[in-house]
Amino acid sequence: FALYMVTFTLVGSLILALLGNIQLRGISIFRAIFSSTVAVSGATASLIFLFLYNPSIGVFNYLLDLTHLPRIKWLTDTSTALFSVSLVSVWLQLGLNTIILLAGMQDIPEELYEAARIDGAGFWQSLRNVTLPLLSPTIFFLVVVDTLAAFQAFTQFNVLTRGGPVNTTNTLVYSIFREFYFNGNYGYASALAVILMLIMLVFTILQFGVLERRVHYQ
Repeated sequence: FALYMVTFTLVGSLILALLGNIQLRGISIFRAIFSSTVAVSGATASLIFLFLYNPSIGVFNYLLDLTHLPRIKWLTDTSTALFSVSLVSVWLQLGLNTIILLAGMQDIPEELYEAARIDGAGFWQSLRNVTLPLLSPTIFFLVVVDTLAAFQAFTQFNVLTRGGPVNTTNTLVYSIFREFYFNGNYGYASALAVILMLIMLVFTILQFGVLERRVHYQ
């Protein structure tokens, strides 16, 4: 789940930030649309996607019918349930990530792009050699924040799948909730909470120890 969420959120928000950084008339409307997910709660987003994923009247299966593709049991199939819940989390995080990345892009001096164009660099060369290196502190920050958010995700699982089908979406946080409130295994739930804390601590240390070496702060 963390791999799905962090990867797709970062890639999607980077694409939206690049589009939002284009100087066009009315671009502020586009920015307002993709940033609107910041104001949506996890429960609201889960209910929206619960309707979209509905196997009978859901919009996603309706679109598949239009393209003559087989319907998908988004939340009840063990092969698609985790990915389907991940999409909800990605949609929720896209707005905030895009705003932060867009702010980082607009802080990059235009003179650097002009110098790159004079040297014959195109869009992809400027993206690889100017934008991404100067955005690396922002991207590193988002990797850490999104990873921690992924390990703490709960609402989406509680509303959409409740850990099913066949425990394929039974993450640590939801397992802690179920063991504590429903099964009465307070000691086991406490042990899971400690394990979750240790996992998050290890990931954060690894990110600061490995990824931060590739960050350009100047």
